[in-house]
Amino acid sequence: TAASSAARRRRSSVALLEDDGKVSDDYILKRQTVNKPAKLDSVPVLVDLAKEASDLREIDGFVFTQMVVSGFAKMASKIDELNKINVFPIPDGDTGANMKVCLKLPARNLVLHPSTDILAVVSNLAADVLLNGQGNSGTILSHFFVSLAEQVKAVVNSSNNNNTNSPGKESLSIREFADCLAKAGMQMDDAVPNPVEGTLLSVCRDCCQLDALSSSSAAKPASLQDLLQAWHIKANEELAKTPDQLIVDGVKVLEKAGVVDSGAQGFVYFVDGMWLACQDLLPEAKDPKLFQSAVAASTVDTHQHEVDHTVCDSKYQYCTEAVVLLKDGATKADVLAAVTGEDAAEYGDSVACIGAPAKGGGDMAKLHIHSNHPQKVFDRVREFSRVPELRKEKVEDMYDMRDNAHRKDEAKLDLSDAKFTIAGLCSMVLPPQDRSDDLVSLPVFLVPASTQEPIDARFVNESETCLALNAQRHTDTATRYTTAASNPMQIKIELLGALGRGKPILILAMSQDKRVSALGRNIMQAIAMLTAEQQSMVRVLFHGWAVYEGPLLREAMRCAREGLTVDESYDRVDQLAARNFFFCSLCSSVTVQKLVAWRPGLFPEGFTVKDGEFFSFGLAPVIREGEPWSNLKRAGHLMNMLGNAGDLEALQDVEVERIRS
Repeated sequence: TAASSAARRRRSSVALLEDDGKVSDDYILKRQTVNKPAKLDSVPVLVDLAKEASDLREIDGFVFTQMVVSGFAKMASKIDELNKINVFPIPDGDTGANMKVCLKLPARNLVLHPSTDILAVVSNLAADVLLNGQGNSGTILSHFFVSLAEQVKAVVNSSNNNNTNSPGKESLSIREFADCLAKAGMQMDDAVPNPVEGTLLSVCRDCCQLDALSSSSAAKPASLQDLLQAWHIKANEELAKTPDQLIVDGVKVLEKAGVVDSGAQGFVYFVDGMWLACQDLLPEAKDPKLFQSAVAASTVDTHQHEVDHTVCDSKYQYCTEAVVLLKDGATKADVLAAVTGEDAAEYGDSVACIGAPAKGGGDMAKLHIHSNHPQKVFDRVREFSRVPELRKEKVEDMYDMRDNAHRKDEAKLDLSDAKFTIAGLCSMVLPPQDRSDDLVSLPVFLVPASTQEPIDARFVNESETCLALNAQRHTDTATRYTTAASNPMQIKIELLGALGRGKPILILAMSQDKRVSALGRNIMQAIAMLTAEQQSMVRVLFHGWAVYEGPLLREAMRCAREGLTVDESYDRVDQLAARNFFFCSLCSSVTVQKLVAWRPGLFPEGFTVKDGEFFSFGLAPVIREGEPWSNLKRAGHLMNMLGNAGDLEALQDVEVERIRS
């Protein structure tokens, strides 16, 4: 009725506005989880698989794109589970994250640039997953899509050669696609020198052999639904075999750990997603946050029982990856042979090498290896590169990742009994082992010129950062980034959440001088929006040391663990910032030239930079006496030059010795 509608409107209005007309704190806290940046307001649906799969007899670019998006949506919803059940070849807890990174941008690219041409779509996907593949699982997954693209190309080229007077072939029949799957599966063993059964590689290989749908079958023409149902059933059958198949030093390690292979499970979730989309049982594919980087990852753990993560380990510490744009005459086989020959032990194990056409022409090779000497690997494969810089370099400390992923609850940082709450750039400047749910990270945004999509730096993981940094190393993929501080309302939301714990807050920030930091100014404006009682519970320490905030946050955390009050902690952290704090950063000539152009006032008059030089900036490790420096003076020392040299390692040795002495 009109009266009930009016009542609903009044209730909504009361929820939004207080009696004085101000926005309700409770309301904006509820809106916090919704108010996130997004590139896509919704995920476009190119083909409604639930309605059309049973009638589709051809797979074109649109259909294939929808299949990929559906598979990615299901797999991406299971990241935490995949990370948890990761035990082979080392339990570093990153399988799910790596598989998501491998497919997220490639799948999004297909949606943003749709095409009906199956060969164009599958080829673009192959090139993108090769560049984005992370870790052992991501690299092997990328091999599957590269192999699939090769098989689709062969079918399309054969058809076009046999029908020269017809338009180019833009779709495959279900049986043609099933044949491509089978042949791509049989190529999986080529991804690694020593294939291991009971892993992603073997499950992917065997579950793609859909004999009932092959072109030699005499059955009636198959539909897309027939294909996906058969693939779904076969994939889950092969996955169930992995605990019995994977044997390391005589031990069935998956069976002992109580899990299936995590990489294989991720691939099966990808297949399951396509099948579920046909049944209209995949709400994840409609989630507008599906392709976002700037939102927090799911913390839902669907794997309920305990996992034994001690069944496997590696004698090599670093997961190392390189993408090489191959020079004329060089091949993938050359890259693989370079690290698997007689001196293979010097380079590492868990080797996978994938080759594919490069988007800009020519060929490229993607190498994955576990190594103790990443730079030695990079130097070796650079011999096959047609450009001075490798297209991609990535190194991850698997021992550190393993320890962080599987620390016991009692070993994790717990500040719940502290007398105050700490706020600052916590998630940006603290190492993983020092992060805690008891800390409040203030939002700061990075805005790439290529998309203008604000990225909340709190929620960007190491893999995404690595991809972005690699892109910055090449002129054809580099983009300009700007930073944006959170506005006062966004900061107020974080403060209200922290005040809800019933404790005072200590905020660490660089400066409230708007010439130096917009974040500090906005913090003060956010505090001004609080009630007088709330304001009395907030203290702000402006330290003046920009993003070198980590040591100051760690000192505040030490104070909290010791049971000090917020005022006692403020004094101790302030003493560190004023008297004992020092830092050193190493920069290349390219970086310094950009800094000089950006802020010439930070450098001495007449300051020049020679190409190929390296510079160290910072403060020498001495106790500062006398009147404490102002924040503006501290900011002026951020580019204080300590030294320069033509060799980075030599300069680093000088600074290490300076600290030791």
